[in-house]
Amino acid sequence: MEQIELVLHPVRMRMILAIATRVLTTQQLANLLPDVAQTTLYRHINLLLEGGILMVVRESKVRGTVERELALVKGAGRIDMETSRTLAPQQHEQLFTSFVAALLADFKRAQSQPLDGMPPAIYTQQRVYLTLQELQALNDHIESLLAAYKDPSRLTFDADAKQWLMTGIIMPDADLSEIDKDAE
Repeated sequence: MEQIELVLHPVRMRMILAIATRVLTTQQLANLLPDVAQTTLYRHINLLLEGGILMVVRESKVRGTVERELALVKGAGRIDMETSRTLAPQQHEQLFTSFVAALLADFKRAQSQPLDGMPPAIYTQQRVYLTLQELQALNDHIESLLAAYKDPSRLTFDADAKQWLMTGIIMPDADLSEIDKDAE
């Protein structure tokens, strides 16, 4: 199965987003996805391992069974600009739907927790004007800015640090093409 086919599945997309930049045991992943049956979870874990998206970081014996710690292979599970250009419109729609469904599930889980004075979410949408090269440079710049904040060890040495989810979607502005049609 190709990487894009692996990522397009809604359950696997949620698994990839759940693991993201951290190492999780299979049980921890199951706890994060309580609505996914255990047999389904294991089947999708194996597909992601075989597809080179997940890797086993460590195995240890726990109460007579082997517990695996899983992590995302660096760069795997991510759809870059080159791959994005090769996708059919239906694949984009399926990928986006899976992504938004996973985002909505994260949002609902966050809303069910005590907020302790934290904002429930911050929403923003900006209109920017870029060439494709500038778009790639902006994306690279955002990634480099976030790199310093992606290290989970920050939670152990900074008592004020909390884990946040930051989601970005960059897409063409359909309104602009509609405005251009009126000018013709």
